[in-house]
Amino acid sequence: MGSKLSTKAQLQLGVLEEARRKVDRIYALVEQMAGARVGQEGLMPPIGRAATELARLLMNNGLGVMADTSNQIAMLAKRGGSVQTKTRGFREMVNSIKAAIDTRAKVIVAEDGREQGEGAG
Repeated sequence: MGSKLSTKAQLQLGVLEEARRKVDRIYALVEQMAGARVGQEGLMPPIGRAATELARLLMNNGLGVMADTSNQIAMLAKRGGSVQTKTRGFREMVNSIKAAIDTRAKVIVAEDGREQGEGAG
């Protein structure tokens, strides 16, 4: 683990870090909505916009499955339904994206280590 990451791996991890920040923003908005007593519907447009930005970032970097989940968040923000149901759905999808980001980061590091090992050996 003492070896440095390649430039390609660093760029991929940078994209994932940016995606993580956007997911954290969505999560903060969802928790703000869940804790609010009034004006909960006013937080739906910012959640939808943040999810659309995240989906665009993920899709442009070849992470289509996570982008699809982000689009589902945006669609849920636009649909009708109770705030409790939306909150539960948002939380599940946000956690899904977070787990996928963590898994992808581990895969990138492992693949890079394998590639560097093959190049040195």
